[in-house]
Amino acid sequence: MTFPDVDIPLLRLDYSNEQAWNDVLHTALGEQSERTDPLTIVDDPDFDGIDIDELLARLNENDPGYRFLVIADTRTLTETDHPFTLVTATDPPHRLPLAAHTVSDVVANLWISNLDIEDYLSAADPDGVYRATPPQRTEPQERTIEVEEIFDAMGDGPWPGSLDEFRLGLREYRARAGFRVVATLVDTQRIRKNRSLRPLSGYLKYWDVYGHESYTDYLASLSEERQVLSFEFSLMSGDPNNHWRAILDPSTLRVLAAERWIKHST
Repeated sequence: MTFPDVDIPLLRLDYSNEQAWNDVLHTALGEQSERTDPLTIVDDPDFDGIDIDELLARLNENDPGYRFLVIADTRTLTETDHPFTLVTATDPPHRLPLAAHTVSDVVANLWISNLDIEDYLSAADPDGVYRATPPQRTEPQERTIEVEEIFDAMGDGPWPGSLDEFRLGLREYRARAGFRVVATLVDTQRIRKNRSLRPLSGYLKYWDVYGHESYTDYLASLSEERQVLSFEFSLMSGDPNNHWRAILDPSTLRVLAAERWIKHST
């Protein structure tokens, strides 16, 4: 049994009814390919028949480094709401049954740190299944930013080496007709919680933190509740999943931090 090197896996544990699986998958994700970013469907018969407890035990042994994962088992195929189970990589892990029609929204909100697992747990029905959208503390807001505005906010330099690497990467992105980025307004405390989790095992993660003496100092600065703009763009060469992810001050567009994700070569 091999756990794939993906962002968020959707692991199928029941292969008894292909038509039921296709129907419930359509309810959960709509028309989609094998990869529905950041969720990747793992359709591997090696997982057939194991239960969630056994799966989590094997995850602990292999430690693939997921932030969270989604599981489809017999309950998913047979019960009325076709509940999937979302499991977090916290200690102890949280388990949240999700009605099929909520899967896409829940995964998206957790991935961009717009909501926490606690928001969904508190909004679940008395039987523990989450079936509807909870009241949101902040509406997800997107903002389109001209790349040139980010360059203007960075000033004329000189820049420290790490910041210059980010600037060059952004300049390459612009040269590929990436004149704009779409940034999402997110809460700093949720970023802090996600940044404290371990990175994916398949990546080398480079943190370039600007305006702080250390990575620990940077995480501490995020404890003040405020909002920042988060965006990412792909690198010019190599694996298509290689990318930069950055956060900006919403008022000045100053780069607060950036992380470069480079996938391990195989």
